[in-house]
Amino acid sequence: MDKASYHHDLKNKWKMFMHHGWASEGSVNSATLRSWQKCLKHCDPRRWKTPVKASGQTLQMIFSRNAEFIRVAQRVVEDTFTLVAGNDIALVVLDPHGWALHVQSSDKLAAQLQHLGVGAGMSWAEEEIGTNVYSLCRDTHLYTCLEGAEHFSESLHAFSMSAAPVIDYCGNIHGYIICIVKASSDAHLLHLCHACAVEVTNYIYIESEQKITNKVLCQHNAVIECMDDGFICWDAHSVITMVNPQAQLLLNVKKESLIGQNIRHEFVFPPALNDAISQRTKLPQKQIVIECRGEFIELMVTLRPLSDGSFLLFLHPLDKIRKIAQQQISTNANFTFDSLHVISKGMKQVLNVARRAIKTASPILINGEDGVGKLTMAMAIHNESEQRDGPFISVDCQMLSPENMLHELLGSDAGPVPSKFELAQNGTLYLDKVEYLSCEIQSVLLKVLKTGLVMRSDSHRLIPVRFRLVTCAGSSLRDYVQQGAFSRQLYYEISMNEIEIPPLRKRREDLEYMINEILEKYRDRTGKALVISPEANTVFLEYFWPGNISEFKNRMEKIFMGCGKMMLELEDIPLDIRQNNNCSEGDVSHLVSLAEVEMQAIEHVCRVCDWNLSKAAEVLKIGRTTLWRKLKSYNLYPGTLSDE
Repeated sequence: MDKASYHHDLKNKWKMFMHHGWASEGSVNSATLRSWQKCLKHCDPRRWKTPVKASGQTLQMIFSRNAEFIRVAQRVVEDTFTLVAGNDIALVVLDPHGWALHVQSSDKLAAQLQHLGVGAGMSWAEEEIGTNVYSLCRDTHLYTCLEGAEHFSESLHAFSMSAAPVIDYCGNIHGYIICIVKASSDAHLLHLCHACAVEVTNYIYIESEQKITNKVLCQHNAVIECMDDGFICWDAHSVITMVNPQAQLLLNVKKESLIGQNIRHEFVFPPALNDAISQRTKLPQKQIVIECRGEFIELMVTLRPLSDGSFLLFLHPLDKIRKIAQQQISTNANFTFDSLHVISKGMKQVLNVARRAIKTASPILINGEDGVGKLTMAMAIHNESEQRDGPFISVDCQMLSPENMLHELLGSDAGPVPSKFELAQNGTLYLDKVEYLSCEIQSVLLKVLKTGLVMRSDSHRLIPVRFRLVTCAGSSLRDYVQQGAFSRQLYYEISMNEIEIPPLRKRREDLEYMINEILEKYRDRTGKALVISPEANTVFLEYFWPGNISEFKNRMEKIFMGCGKMMLELEDIPLDIRQNNNCSEGDVSHLVSLAEVEMQAIEHVCRVCDWNLSKAAEVLKIGRTTLWRKLKSYNLYPGTLSDE
C-alpha cells in the first residue's frame, strides 16, 4: 500500500469512529483508539480550539524550573535543525507535564503551526488538543509516532508527528522531544526526535558526571588546603607528583620546584624511612629528621605505599601535635594576683616579691607549709607573666615512681611521648615537691636549665625548649642540700627567685577575710542566712590551722553543713579546734610518734637516693646494716635495691 492509500484508509477509519463512536477491532492501534474514546468527552474533532498557553509569572516559573533542561535541549535541537536545513520540519521541546519550552521550525511550517497556536508555553495535554504523540508517549515512555488521521483533531491530520522521552540513567524524566512534519513528507525525518532525545540524555549524563567530578575535586582541594598535615606523593619511578601547601611551609621550599623532581635527589631520608620505602611497608607516625636541600627538618611522618607503585608521605607538624598534648595534660591556671584577695601585710610583701620575680626569666622557688596555696601562687605567677598564653604543666614529683621517673619527665621517641619540658614550651612547668626528684633527674634538670636543650630518655637528639620553671618543696630544700640528698648546684639554679608563703596562722587579717568569704559563698549556695557568733569567730581566728588553706576550706564547710541553727556558736565547733585555741606558735599542732618520724625520714631519703642503700645510709648518718634492719622493721620493701 502506497503512502497516499495508507493515509486515505486512516481517514476513512477516523470518519467511521467519529460518526458511529467505534472502530473495527485491529483497524486502529489500541492505544490510539482508547485516546479517541477519551477525547470524545471533551473535544470536538472537527472544530479546532486554541490550546491553553501559559504566560506571565506562570510561564516564567515553568522556564525557571526547567532551565537546565532547556539549555541542553535547545542546543541539541538547534544543531539538529541545522543539519536538516531545507526540510519542512519542526522540533518542539516539552517539559514532563506537556508544556512547550522551545519550538524550532522551518519558515513554511512555522506559519501553519502558529495558526494552530503552537508555540512556547502551549499545553499539549490530551484534554486540550486531543490525541497527540505527547499524551501517548507519556503513558508508555516509548518512542511514539502518529500520522495524519491518527490524530483525534482534524486540524492535525495534515501533519505526522513523533515523540521521544528524555530519560536519564537514573530513570528520571526530564521532558520530551517532538518532531513535526507534513503528512506527505519523508517519514524518516520523524526519527530525528529519538536521536535528539538520546543526545540530550547523553549531555545530561555528561554534565551530571562533570558536576559530581567538580564537586569531589572541590572537596578534595578544600581538604588539602585545610588539613594541618603536609604530604608529598611520588610515583613508582620516584618522581614527585604532588606537594600540598602545608608541606611547602613545613619544608620551607616552593612546591613548584619539587614537582617533577626525583624524590631521592631532593631529600635524604633516615634509615627507618628508607627501609619502609624499599620494603613497601606502612610506617605510622615516626618522628625523624630529614634533609631537604641542605636543611635539616624535624618532623613526624606517616608513610603509605599505594597499589599503583606510588608512595604518599604525610608530614605531621610537631608544633600542632605538642599543642594537642599540651591541651590534654595542661592544668587550667585560673588564679591571678588580684584573685588571691590578699589583706595581710605579710602576703602583700610576698606578692611584691612575686611581681619582681616574673620580670626575670630565672626559675622561681616557692616555699611554705603544705596547704598554704603554693599551686595557687604558681598559677597566679603564670597568668601574670609573659608565658600566660602558653600551657601550665603541673607535675607532682612525689607521685613519680623512681623506676619510671626518667621516662615520665623526659618522654620517649617510641610512641612518641614528648617530655614535660617540651609540653611546657612557651609556658610554665610547675614541679611540686621537687625534693623527691632522683639524683639522675636532678642532674638532667640542671643541664636543661643551663643549656635550654633536652634529650628524651631513649634518644640522643637535642631538642630546644623554652619555658619558665616554678618549683616548690614540702620542706626546706636547704636541709636536703646539707644532707647531700639534693644537688647544691640545682638548688642555686632554681632558687634565684625565692618566695616564702607564710602559714595561715601568721595571717590573721587574711584568715578573717577568708572566714567572711566562705560564709558568704555558703549563704549564696544554700540560701541559709547563717551567722557566726563572736565567740566562735574568735576560736576560728586563734586556731592554728596546721593544714592551712586546704584544712580551712574542708573543715569550715563541714562545720557549716553540720549546723542546724541560724547562729553558729561555740558548741557547734569540733572539740579539737576549741582545745587548740590556747596553743602557742611554737607548739606542735599534729603530734606524731618518734618512730613515725623516723620511718618517714628513712623512706623519703631512700626514695630520693633511688633506694641506693649505701648512699641513703651515708645521708642518714647511720650504718648500712642498721638501715637494712630499720627497713625490715618498718616493712619498707622497695622494688629494687642497689648495693652500690
